[in-house]
Amino acid sequence: MVEPLLCGIVLGLIPVTLGGLLFAAYQQYKRPTELKG
Repeated sequence: MVEPLLCGIVLGLIPVTLGGLLFAAYQQYKRPTELKG
């Protein structure tokens, strides 16, 4: 009975991971790196 738990963990991690990637990309797009000029 590990499959439901694993499926729940995966379904919970996917939106969080996508949200984190979109947030990081939005941060870089909103405020571009000024150090590289």
